[in-house]
Amino acid sequence: MGTSVTCSYYWCLEITRLTIIVTLAGVTLQNNSDVCDWIESGLKQEASKSYEVKTIYLRCAQGRIEWKYPRGALRVVLRHGTSGREFQGCLQADDRFSGASIYIEGHRKLHLLFSKIDGKHPKLFRCFTSQNGEIALYVEAEQFNNRLQKEIAAFNYDLQPFSGKTIYNKLDECRPCTEEELVGFYCGSSFVFEGLINTIVHRNDLQWSELTVQVTRMYRDSQKSVLSKVTHNTDSTVIQQARLYRPLKCGSKPSYEEFLFMGRWKLGNPILHCAPRLAEWRKVRRKVLEEGKNQCILE
Repeated sequence: MGTSVTCSYYWCLEITRLTIIVTLAGVTLQNNSDVCDWIESGLKQEASKSYEVKTIYLRCAQGRIEWKYPRGALRVVLRHGTSGREFQGCLQADDRFSGASIYIEGHRKLHLLFSKIDGKHPKLFRCFTSQNGEIALYVEAEQFNNRLQKEIAAFNYDLQPFSGKTIYNKLDECRPCTEEELVGFYCGSSFVFEGLINTIVHRNDLQWSELTVQVTRMYRDSQKSVLSKVTHNTDSTVIQQARLYRPLKCGSKPSYEEFLFMGRWKLGNPILHCAPRLAEWRKVRRKVLEEGKNQCILE
């Protein structure tokens, strides 16, 4: 997950109180379990509480944290709804992020997840896995923040529950989808379309592969934003394209075959989940319809 830190400045001050957080007053608790976003200013804190650790609880699949004029520290406990399911989470910091660093809270230890000076691309997804159905992010303000300088520690988060499993496997994102998963993704994905892969660009700095796809038939585009139109100068032909992303570790390769592309939006980016060859998908579709196991209308 990143660099381990045995004890940071504010975390050391509060670690004992965090272990008995309900009974002692050194940590402010704020139950935000019915909302997805938390936006607040550190200027509201009294000077005597500048080392305060504030704990907030959120239980949404997606949301945003925006901490203006960060002071002390935030302990953000994330859960995926009320089911208690294990999940993989990712966050992406704003371009203007400043005045703090983000850690994953471990057993009496912090693991650095994001810092403006960690040498990684600022748009790189910083990901983590839950333990016992939750994860605690520790957002620590810089020790010597100028109270008059406007700094904003802001980021978006996305949580995705494991598909029927309790243990996360890094290669799950790369394996082919099962027939049952194909039907489920067809019915539930944010975007579904047929197309041909034009180009693939591998981005080591962002740890993903960028696929440019020529769309031949659109079934669903829930956000109306996955498509872009490109005009060829030679004959003024207008074609529809989509730009999709897949983990770099999956080793995506070019192909001249036609595929069915299915996926969801994650932190503002269209992420590819399943891409069976079109001929394979048609066989699965035919079988499901014959057995009457379709979960939705399969066009």
